Amino acid sequence: MTDPTASSSADLGAGPPESPGVPPHGESGRAYVLAWLGLLGLTLLSFGAHFLQLGAFATAVSLGFAGLKAALVVIVFMHLRQEPVSVRTVAALNVAWVVLISAGIALDVAAH
Repeated sequence: MTDPTASSSADLGAGPPESPGVPPHGESGRAYVLAWLGLLGLTLLSFGAHFLQLGAFATAVSLGFAGLKAALVVIVFMHLRQEPVSVRTVAALNVAWVVLISAGIALDVAAH
């Protein structure tokens, strides 16, 4: 009987596992810095939009900025770009589900 905790011969040359938050070998931190700058810029735009008289569009503008920031985090920091199509499809379906539920709640609140 084999020991399930023993490493296989394929794992011997793999080296140490990557630390969380550290980019893999060969990948620079440029994407992370650009994403951080993008998040910072979107936050400043969102803060500046607070002072504009947008009326009924204020919520839509705020949700738009929040959606852009969330997309940036998911694509860059959660590495969705490098994931297989099946993982990206599940992520897109989750977003569609949240949008559908939110639209249903908004319609219910507007009806009452």
